[in-house]
Amino acid sequence: MSVSKYTVILALLAMVPALRAEGALGGDSSVAKIYVSPAGNNNWSGLLPAPNAAKTDGPFRTFDHARLYVEGLDKLKLSQVVVQFREGIYTLTQPVNFVAADSGSAATEIVYENYPGETPIISGGMRVTGWVNVGDNKWQVMLPAGTAKFENLYYNGARRLRPRVGGYLGTYFRFLEPIYLTKMEHDLELQQFPDRTDNCPHVDTSGDNHDGEYECFDRFTYDVDPKDNNNPHPESWTNLAPSYENFCKANEGAPSQLGEIEILDFEQFSTSKLPVSCIDTANRIIYLTGTTATPGGPHSSEVGFIKNDRYLVENVENALTEPGQWYLDPKTLQLTYLSQGNEDPNRDAVVVPQALQLLIASGLHDVTFRGLTFQHDNYVLPYPAGHKSTELEPDIPAAVSFQNSSRITFDSDTVRQIGGVGLDFISCVTDPSSDTNNSEAPFPECVSPIPNPSVEGNVIENSAFYDIGALGVRIGDPYLATDEDWNVPAWNVVENNVVEGYGRTVPASFGIGQGFGHNNLYTHNDVYDGYHCAISLSQNAGNTDKPNGVGEAYNTISFNHVYNLLQGIMNDGGSIRVDAGVEQYTAPGNRIWNNKIHDVTDSSIIDPNGYGGHGIYMDNQTGLVDVENNLVYRVSDAAIYTPHGPQQVENANLIKNNILAYARVGMIEEGDSYLNGVPTSAANVPRAFVVTNNLMYFDRNINSTSPFDGVATLAPFNVDTGCTYTPFAYPLYQEFESNLYWRTDGTFASDPNAFVLQTTAATSGAKEPCSGDASLPIPAGYTPNSFSQWQTSVGEDKHSAVKDPHFARSAYPYDNYSLLGWPGVGFLPFDPNEAGRYLWYPRIEPPAIAPTFVTANYNPATDY
Repeated sequence: MSVSKYTVILALLAMVPALRAEGALGGDSSVAKIYVSPAGNNNWSGLLPAPNAAKTDGPFRTFDHARLYVEGLDKLKLSQVVVQFREGIYTLTQPVNFVAADSGSAATEIVYENYPGETPIISGGMRVTGWVNVGDNKWQVMLPAGTAKFENLYYNGARRLRPRVGGYLGTYFRFLEPIYLTKMEHDLELQQFPDRTDNCPHVDTSGDNHDGEYECFDRFTYDVDPKDNNNPHPESWTNLAPSYENFCKANEGAPSQLGEIEILDFEQFSTSKLPVSCIDTANRIIYLTGTTATPGGPHSSEVGFIKNDRYLVENVENALTEPGQWYLDPKTLQLTYLSQGNEDPNRDAVVVPQALQLLIASGLHDVTFRGLTFQHDNYVLPYPAGHKSTELEPDIPAAVSFQNSSRITFDSDTVRQIGGVGLDFISCVTDPSSDTNNSEAPFPECVSPIPNPSVEGNVIENSAFYDIGALGVRIGDPYLATDEDWNVPAWNVVENNVVEGYGRTVPASFGIGQGFGHNNLYTHNDVYDGYHCAISLSQNAGNTDKPNGVGEAYNTISFNHVYNLLQGIMNDGGSIRVDAGVEQYTAPGNRIWNNKIHDVTDSSIIDPNGYGGHGIYMDNQTGLVDVENNLVYRVSDAAIYTPHGPQQVENANLIKNNILAYARVGMIEEGDSYLNGVPTSAANVPRAFVVTNNLMYFDRNINSTSPFDGVATLAPFNVDTGCTYTPFAYPLYQEFESNLYWRTDGTFASDPNAFVLQTTAATSGAKEPCSGDASLPIPAGYTPNSFSQWQTSVGEDKHSAVKDPHFARSAYPYDNYSLLGWPGVGFLPFDPNEAGRYLWYPRIEPPAIAPTFVTANYNPATDY
């Protein structure tokens, strides 16, 4: 280095104001490099990676100070600004807030990253010390005044639970009955509590004995019959604090204790979590301070307090009996922990979250975050509303949230030990109506809605999301009337990430969830150990809505490895799911390619009304999805499923060149096909599927059974299942051609019941003209067909075959679906092992995450 250049650098290091203007650091005057360290000082220059010997200069101390410094740089003369974080924990009490002024540009790259070889941790948690052992395994500590309420605690990095009734993970109690009010009772309640919203708004029209009554979504009856072993004994809950003006007419509890006890409601595909208001022990009613979602039409047995569905009771003080549990007294701020084994909380790391979110960016663009770890957000259940569970859980904030942001790269980061959503990219559009029209109002997480946002060109790659309370990654929110092609997430990439252990507080959450958006790519991700869908595209529009523009279109889900899903907890979940169609329209161009999907158990293993552990799921009236080169095996319902199928002609989903194996209910399933009535002519039949060049491999038949509560229960299997009725030629309804079928006993070709189809229309029932009785192998109105009859009489699969495909070793635990020969039927071999993260790229390997609910899984060796 020349003397003159050396002199210049020394002068620059001594003149911080000049550096702020020029940003000239190191040997390249166009690159500014700033350092942050837990050993730093915000009064220093931030230009040294470590404190100097005299401790007069060195790195900055905090993330936000570094952000402010970068904001003040004159970036016109800089090609790159790099902020490097040294090893250690950066504790936040409030989120770091990025705004448009913090952005880079096409000419100036801004990077926040780890110092090479080190792991900086951005934490919203507070280390708890000063524990006192008060006997046996019971430890207590008084927290500082001003400590924020928290609902999660992490012991040496492991999530520990609040006390639940019935054991460490809690006992699943069953709702005895939902509650209905007569019109007189409903109107009287509204008169007595005029400031309340109507919590019993739904007039039942299902035709049962409650027809015309008002169903309530803020209360339920509980079971006190001792022989049922289903009594949560609410009369014994010592920390119950009745809410203000409660329906039980009980005295109001202490303000600090209101809403302490919570009910987690396991609905069919949602899980609302609501604070307890009061208990009417005389009438066996538990009242909540908020409501679940409410159905828009006849009660569909999907939301609310469905008879015999499960619930948990959480944070009951006198249920603090199990090692690993903890309880916070909200009045005194005394924290109690019951240690496991030889744990010592004074020696070990006990952390409680305090910052609601960790990073919020609004209007940010052209910035990279690389090699950083984010942990310990403080999502707590809102009081009194609670959490009303709907798709994508849009009321739950993300620990790291990018709003109206574009060209952000989130690379090689870790998001872990999270109470809410891990990471999201959402659009926040100004409500043009400025009224209470919920179809236009931005979602609660939005900080600064604007009229014309952009959420494009973002990349999430090489990162890890694990031990997450709700969704791991959320791209966009459900459909709003303000959504247009140009203001929803588009052209974003989620690639080479791992999402593991999601839904730990809100089990209905997805691993990766997209709301309304188009042209997004989800590829080469590993998603596993969750209680609902692994990857779900959820426009969640109303059945009669006509989305603006192309809608939920041209998205690609490819080369992902997803497994160990639902785990006996949730229903109605597709491992990979696309919801992109409504009555009037289905979005084009969505693709599900080259994914590996396996080991899915819906709640049918423990619930009599359990269903829906599917492989690939085209929800609602979705059509035009291209499903190719996927391997699907060991799923508890159907390998390929749609509940309704597209309602327009020529919008069929293409199911091509897939390997479908060991699905318990069927290979191809369509539910209620006739939302718009039965077509009056063959020209108007909306075909749901074109099924071609697939290999279908199974070991079940119409007389197969399934374990339920330890008893073998009839669970018929059909290749083509669900609603199989059409008054016209069957290939107009679903088209099968050039497929290969093989049942492992080798008898499928001679089975007279190979394809059982409904041939007589039902004249009653919720799915009329479809019918069916799962307790019968061949219900009334159904006709069995052999494979030969399927070809000749039904007119399907004319060029298909029954033939052993000769997989290398497909049985559990080998799961080797490599082909030892050429199967024919136009099938083009593909390598399922290409699914998942890239083998050649360095990986973040998350640890195994303990379950937070009682799980149940079908035996992979015998039950599929």
